[in-house]
Amino acid sequence: MAHPNPARLGHALIGQLVAFEATARLGSFRAAADELHITTGAVAQQIRVMEHKLDMELFKRLPRGTRLLPEAEGFLSKVQLALGLVNEATRELTALRSSPGSRTLTLSTTGAFASRWLMPKLARLSEAEPGLSVMIDASNAMRPLHGIDSVSMAIRWSKPPFPGCHARPLRSGNVIPVCSPALKNAHQWKTVGDLARGAPLISDSHDNWSRWFAACNVQTRSTYQAVSQTSLAIEAAERGLGVALVPEILVADALAAGGLVRALDPRFFLTTEAGFYLLTASEPSADSELGKVVNWLLQDQGLGF
Repeated sequence: MAHPNPARLGHALIGQLVAFEATARLGSFRAAADELHITTGAVAQQIRVMEHKLDMELFKRLPRGTRLLPEAEGFLSKVQLALGLVNEATRELTALRSSPGSRTLTLSTTGAFASRWLMPKLARLSEAEPGLSVMIDASNAMRPLHGIDSVSMAIRWSKPPFPGCHARPLRSGNVIPVCSPALKNAHQWKTVGDLARGAPLISDSHDNWSRWFAACNVQTRSTYQAVSQTSLAIEAAERGLGVALVPEILVADALAAGGLVRALDPRFFLTTEAGFYLLTASEPSADSELGKVVNWLLQDQGLGF
């Protein structure tokens, strides 16, 4: 096929470079689509268009993902460098519009973690680091830590390994059954089997109930009220609609205030392989702005530098 002018080709490829970088880094069209908040088909189409323009394949398509071809590895490193420069230039330009002395970092996390754990602590952070503000991007969608549209840090419920970033654990993944005091008083459940045999259960997208009952070898006849987010499951439990099985860290304040109680004795909980982790693109220095925020969050959990 005829090859267009390289300068014009580079300009025409700009729209596909982000999709290419995300697919190469994450190893699949689906993972890239999740990060970029577009459909898997859209990512695949952008890669096809890009390969057609370059007249070469960039990825080997696998049954479960993609693998960057060796001849494209050098291209990837230069694309990442270029996108990083664009992202840095954007941040610098945005900083020029900020008020003097204002330093803003972006933290991406889930809505449940933001509202139930993080937001109540931000006032103390402002007192500890005046002039430094943290913008909370609350969404279940993962935001990138590298390249264009990246965030300064993220807190996510997941499990190691975390390729391409630096991870610090915030809290282990114990989940506990909670409900309103009135609902507990009306039933007085004693065991996991009691909950399985007819308790109104609230299930979020993590499906912890099924895992817990399977681990305990307990058959269930309970019905589930399904919700899409953990924050909704907690709110439903507070309103007396049922028993939610959620990370203990997210309901600690509600338990202390009495809005929620443990549905069972504290010895009953589900241990998972996951937990909340604090993620950054690389390990921040302790005296950097990012390092100060990271250290403050870790110190709150007794995990500081």
